[in-house]
Amino acid sequence: MTKSENPLSARSLAEAYLYLMVSPCPSCGKGPLYAGEAVSTRTEGELSLLGISAECGACGIRETWNFLIPRNRLSPATPADAISDGPEPSRIIDVGQWITLSRMIVEAASRSGDKLQIRRFGIESAHCLDEALKFYEPDCDAPPSSAFLTAASRDRFRLQPEQFSRRRLLDLRSKLPTPSRRALR
Repeated sequence: MTKSENPLSARSLAEAYLYLMVSPCPSCGKGPLYAGEAVSTRTEGELSLLGISAECGACGIRETWNFLIPRNRLSPATPADAISDGPEPSRIIDVGQWITLSRMIVEAASRSGDKLQIRRFGIESAHCLDEALKFYEPDCDAPPSSAFLTAASRDRFRLQPEQFSRRRLLDLRSKLPTPSRRALR
């Protein structure tokens, strides 16, 4: 079965995979979704259409999700570029989902005994918080309503607005590692 007959516009291959990681199964509403390899189906100018097959860990249904991704973002030049290279927020992952992804990655790091892997996870978690912070207006501690693309995130914000505090996210971000300058070359 193919999901998203109208392809989703992702800023990078990394963002497409993160979208699947944080999305519930469209059939059962649970998950997680386990993504397979991305398969290029065609190129339209500067964009590539990719299909990524994902299987639900709860109900076992397999679907293919289609993404339009800039060709120059299919493999990042540096780890810092992995998700996006600009100031614009995501159009497929909302502020609440970025916060969730950051937490999921930190939890994965806590299960690893490999210090290098823990650092990599920390950097990935920091990138997710950076993406969440792109939704905030300067000098505003709460995200605008446009930062919410899913009902689940809107409900979470309504019930726990303190989890979405810009100051809180900046504090969490300050505790996470950043890539070394050598890694950015």
